[in-house]
Amino acid sequence: MLIIANNITTRNPQVASVFKERVTGGDENDDVSCPGIIDIAESCLSAGADILEINLQQRYDRPEIMEFAIKAIQGVTDHQLCLSSDNASTLEAGLKICKRPPIVNYVAMDTQRLQEILPLAAKYQTGIILLVSDPSLSADARQMLEKAAVLVGAANGMGISNKNIFLDPGLYHVTKEPGQRHMVEVFDFLQAVQGAFEPDVQTTAWLANSSAGAPPR
Repeated sequence: MLIIANNITTRNPQVASVFKERVTGGDENDDVSCPGIIDIAESCLSAGADILEINLQQRYDRPEIMEFAIKAIQGVTDHQLCLSSDNASTLEAGLKICKRPPIVNYVAMDTQRLQEILPLAAKYQTGIILLVSDPSLSADARQMLEKAAVLVGAANGMGISNKNIFLDPGLYHVTKEPGQRHMVEVFDFLQAVQGAFEPDVQTTAWLANSSAGAPPR
């Protein structure tokens, strides 16, 4: 099992403030030493993370911010990265400077992502996360498996091998009934996907999302 730490995200106020300062301060400063980001990265690695995600999907989804974050992290570790961006130009800027092929998060049944993001994963020979459920609409195991077949086929068609494919069933907030129902379908999907593809693909899930909205104790 590989652990992907998603702490370096603009949802984290500490991270957001660092990137905001970078944006408002301009690009004239080439210094990429950044204790605020590096401290989080090192803490995640000390806790057992195998892969570090850089998530700009919420704010500051800009090429120069992706480059800044990658350079800062690669200055202290050679661990694999996972890049999360809704902007193809941001993503490619990061892919160009990664010292080792990262994982791209994510492609779904979305025309824009299929046309813009999937080709980048193929071009740079990265790992790719394929989201097989809609965050706004729960799906059963059969529907997720059908979407998986379509997305894996699209990835294979672009030359992406199954060893670089990660299927993500998506997790909803288990504090509410739809999320609990979906969790049952997720387990069924994970069982069904074993042996469904030849060779096998991998699976992943953002566990933190399942507990969003839950009381701290």
